[in-house]
Amino acid sequence: MKNSFYFLSLVFTQCICIVAFGQSNQVAFEQVQLYSSIRPDGKYWHTSETQVQAFASILDSALFNPLQLKRDASYPTKIKILTKSNQIGKLVIDWSQSQAAAFHAYLEIYELQPEQTFSNSMVNIDIPKKDSIQSTWFLTCTILDVTKKPVFQKTILMGLIPIENQGIGYPINIPVTTPKSLFKAIQSGVGYFDKDGEELAYIEAKVPISYASDNFTMSLLQAKPRIAVDTIKNFIQFIQDNSRVVLRTPNAMMQKIDTKDKTINNPFFAILPEIKKRSNTLFKEYYQALQSLRNVSENKDYTLEAYVEFNPMVDPELRATPPIRFLPDSVHKIFADTNLIGRFKVIEQPSSIGLMFNSNQIYNGYDSSSIYALNSNYPKGIISLSKSVEGTIGKDAFKILFNNDIDIKIMYLNNVPIMAAKGRNKPNYIIPIQQGYPSSITSLLLLIAYSEIFQSPN
Repeated sequence: MKNSFYFLSLVFTQCICIVAFGQSNQVAFEQVQLYSSIRPDGKYWHTSETQVQAFASILDSALFNPLQLKRDASYPTKIKILTKSNQIGKLVIDWSQSQAAAFHAYLEIYELQPEQTFSNSMVNIDIPKKDSIQSTWFLTCTILDVTKKPVFQKTILMGLIPIENQGIGYPINIPVTTPKSLFKAIQSGVGYFDKDGEELAYIEAKVPISYASDNFTMSLLQAKPRIAVDTIKNFIQFIQDNSRVVLRTPNAMMQKIDTKDKTINNPFFAILPEIKKRSNTLFKEYYQALQSLRNVSENKDYTLEAYVEFNPMVDPELRATPPIRFLPDSVHKIFADTNLIGRFKVIEQPSSIGLMFNSNQIYNGYDSSSIYALNSNYPKGIISLSKSVEGTIGKDAFKILFNNDIDIKIMYLNNVPIMAAKGRNKPNYIIPIQQGYPSSITSLLLLIAYSEIFQSPN
């Protein structure tokens, strides 16, 4: 890494005399040189011929034309991919095919760790959002005259700030974004080269985060539209099929069960046999949870009636056994007004055998038709499900899978995935997977998925 900073010191301390160019002078865009000290073996930062041509066009308008230089478009720009950090800042000059040009331009593109960049005392720039920057790129344009003397040199320091988008999946830290978004940001940075101003300029680029490929959500949600959800004032509101859907999940009510009262007057007498089946009930407490649900659009009211066990002796930080557990089997009920319409059970940490994510392949979390290989060898990650709520509504079987690692809920009806929702305690947006299902059932499944009784306590 010392070589990297040696290059930086050369860039920031060298005094470059910007000469007066003439309109008749031609410049050969000799080379684009690239390297990443974060992932030297990665492929995401390798540029293509098309991207190089884009750099050339941007330099024409941003730099060459204002300097009264005309780029020799007949001379092809070479791409040099560096393999070692000690190659940074070293330009290999070969003008055997471009001797007629009066000037020769080079573009260097280097990725460095943010903490290494900021600890370099030569980067004396006020950067207010250092904690948000996950990658820094140095873009340096150098123009040499026929004596190989640098007559122009400027550096753009670009900090990449990853931002949330409508992607779904397992976020990747490095690279912070997909190659397509990365080179779009770099192209914007190249546009900041000009003939005036400081020799070092700092800019920020907000880029959409990248995601690992997986066999859980990727195939289900491939290019499916995201429907934004408004959750202001405890309502869930969105537009679907040109109709506004308005839902509400009020706070759940909890009532403690007196397990010592064995008389028929105990309002929870019917559930006592189920509690009696539990082992080691000492210190444990039992509650009835009532969750009201309201479909405002269709003027329908529902209630979930559930029974939970609370073990105060369990440390919630251990997470091996949750302190709050639902009683097993389908003792939990779903009511429409006062009519019983369904039952459900809750399975904590259901089996997810075979579900994996692959950090060696990334995509944008939306369209998996463009997957990028990173030339890495990370072990595949295991996908764990947080819980599964399974039951029946009328004659239909339903299941809702909760994955709290990525805040996604996938809803099934009769074993068919029909809808997903993104967001932990409130939906940020929903993703229809299968069309043609009535709003009454999809809305009810969404209400169940975001019931307070299924949310992990803080």
